[in-house]
Amino acid sequence: MLTTSRNPGVVHAGYHTYKPFHGVLGFMMSCVASVIMLRVLLHLFKEEEISEQNMQIAAGLSVVGCLLFYLGTTWFFSFITGYSRKLSVSEGGIRYGVAYFSWPQVAVIGVCMKRGCFQVHVVLKRGWFANRRLVTDDGMSREMAEEFIAELRRQILPHFPHLVIARLPSLPQALAVTEPVGMSDAEPAPE
Repeated sequence: MLTTSRNPGVVHAGYHTYKPFHGVLGFMMSCVASVIMLRVLLHLFKEEEISEQNMQIAAGLSVVGCLLFYLGTTWFFSFITGYSRKLSVSEGGIRYGVAYFSWPQVAVIGVCMKRGCFQVHVVLKRGWFANRRLVTDDGMSREMAEEFIAELRRQILPHFPHLVIARLPSLPQALAVTEPVGMSDAEPAPE
């Protein structure tokens, strides 16, 4: 997880893969485009003499059908193949997919619970979406999150003293387990 010979200077790395929701919409758009094109062709083959106005309407509907078919198949194939974002927290900054945050842009960095594990949480100094959770598929365990915070303090904080590194969220207090009066795990005495 931490600095390795393969990725020198990298504090944490991970991947987030997902399938976009617009693939279903793309499939429906492709179906609509196919129906439009079929209707235009059937309508043109029915007539013996095609007027100029009908030819222009058929050409316009064909362009709309082709455009819908192109967009629909593109969106549908992006649903089939999916997308992937790589997270890399290093001495140079934070890269998450195509987004890049340099350390002077970051106000606070830490971890938070999301999807049952710890994820990197970044608060930028300014911007539309200043509060970001950088979700990865595997996330981090508590031990990995503690190591991540320690490495941030050791590697990044000396170079960027303005940076606030958030504390690790505390564990919930364990509830005291009490047995009802008269109940115990001991075996009953033989009579």
